[in-house]
Amino acid sequence: MFKWVPNSAKTRSISSFIQRKAGSRKARWGLYIYSAFESVILPVPTDPLLAACVYAAPKNWWKIAIWTAIYSVIGGLIGLALGWFMGDILVSMLHNDRLPFLSSKKFETVSNGFLKHGLLIVLLGAFTPLPFKLVTITAGLFQFGVLPFIIASLIGRSIRFLLVAGLIKYHQNPKIFIFISSIIGIIITLSYMIIGY
Repeated sequence: MFKWVPNSAKTRSISSFIQRKAGSRKARWGLYIYSAFESVILPVPTDPLLAACVYAAPKNWWKIAIWTAIYSVIGGLIGLALGWFMGDILVSMLHNDRLPFLSSKKFETVSNGFLKHGLLIVLLGAFTPLPFKLVTITAGLFQFGVLPFIIASLIGRSIRFLLVAGLIKYHQNPKIFIFISSIIGIIITLSYMIIGY
């Protein structure tokens, strides 16, 4: 495996900027809070922010990944509670297409899957680019068990974020960082297109 060496002042400047901004404690707290909100409402995945923070502080890669997963699960519990206690209101809003970032067609697809494979849906939703907020709210609507939800979410989110963080840690290369971010973006876009999001 080759080691990337900055070959221009501009590249070194960009690399230094990322490390300076994303390496701060405030940036990490921003990542964790964003991760929680992404599990409830935000449309853009956490992965690029996680990658930037790990690139800036590679020694803490696994801690950053685990805390990101924990906050994501905390946000997921908020989504679960919303679905559980506000189910009737949410269903009514869905049928009238009044919820941002969530279509009634996609909700119906996930709902049908939930009836057959609830635990697997939570696990896959936590790991794959399937919008996790959709899974959390749907789990609440079907009153999915809290403990199985926490366990499945923590496993899926931890594996996903550890993979992203590990790739960045062990490939200290901005080109690979950009490549991974692009691949994640493409996968997310294709997933959204396939499930009609």
